Order: sequence, then structure tokens, then C-alpha cells
Amino acid sequence: MSDFIIRPATLEDASFLAESFMEAEKSGTDKLPYSTIFGLSESDVHKYLIEILEEEIDGCELSVSSFTIAEYNGEVAAAISSWIEGAEAIPSAQIKGNLLNYTLPAVCIKRAKGINEIIRELHVEYSPSTLQIGACYVSSKYRGNGLLGILIKNVIDNSKDDNQDITSAWVQIFSCNIPSLKSFEKNNFNIVNSIESKSEAIIDYLPSNKKYILKKQL
Repeated sequence: MSDFIIRPATLEDASFLAESFMEAEKSGTDKLPYSTIFGLSESDVHKYLIEILEEEIDGCELSVSSFTIAEYNGEVAAAISSWIEGAEAIPSAQIKGNLLNYTLPAVCIKRAKGINEIIRELHVEYSPSTLQIGACYVSSKYRGNGLLGILIKNVIDNSKDDNQDITSAWVQIFSCNIPSLKSFEKNNFNIVNSIESKSEAIIDYLPSNKKYILKKQL
């Protein structure tokens, strides 16, 4: 375990960060929301995510600066995304939306707007001045080493060191993602709310029709 290096992500990690985001979005299923919502192949999603990361805009889950990496012998093994909501004086959802609108083809944005009525039931607003944890991913080669727990602890410790007024950490997890749910509960996150959609159509676009919101008091 001591051979793993924990470090901030850099632009050189962009391909792995894109993969991490995509696998986290799938939540253990074969359904990638960025494909189903925007009408893109997985290879195109990966390409556009790298383009977004290359913009190096801070303040959301698609920012290189939001990612922390676990590395082993020069190979990236795991990644976690986290940010302080509103730290850039703009909601992270607005930053992310601007990046998507700027990068993706207009036809993809138009398709997403048409689907928004269906998927917005599972949208949860982020609370300002909180630590938000987004994408979490451990490469299959390195699972079983407790890397997710190490990364969670690292981003929480760093946020407390840098922001004394941050008192809570939050994460949203689809109900189908049992391994991730268990990992966060093991790290003292508690389910504080859940939302569920009764729409049958939502399963065409998202991995699950139910989402848990977990919180850890810092």
C-alpha cells in the first residue's frame, strides 16, 4: 500500500480522467448517460470529455483540478473528483453546462434539452460551501487495495486544511451502485435523502430511477 502515490491530477491524466468519469456515470451498469442523453458513442464521449478537460476550467466535476489520482509505479490506478461548491462564485452546474454547450455539437445539446423533462426528476442541487464528491473510479487491476477509501480521506483532509469553514461532504449515488454505496458508508457517510422517479422512460437514459444522497459531517 505504501507504494501508491496520491497526487493532484494533471492534464497528462486526461484520458484516464475521462474514463473514470464515464465508468462512474455508468454506476456498474452498461448504460452511459452521456451516450443516451446526448446521442453519442462511448468513443465520442471520451473524446469530448478530454476536450472539456483540456479547457482547464476550475469549479466543477469536469475540471482537471477537481481530480485526485492514485498512482502505482508510474501507472494511474484510481481517481476521485471533488470540489468546493461555489468556490468560483458560480454554481458548478452552470460551469459544467457552459463547458458542455461550448464543446458538444448543437444537435447533441438539442437532444438533451428534449430529454431534460424526463431526467430532471433525479437532479439534486448542490449546497454552496460544501465539499462535493463526484466521479470515483478504481482500475480493475488495482481493486482490493482500499484505494477509494484512501482517496476519500485525502480529499476530505485537504478540503479541511484549505477551507476551515467547510463542515460537510456530500456524494450522490445511483441505487444500483452498491459497491460505491458501501464504500462511502464504510467511510462514515450516511444516507440523508433519496429521490426516485416513477417515470418508466427514465431507465432508457440513466442507470437507475433512484438516487441516494449521502453526507458526512466534518
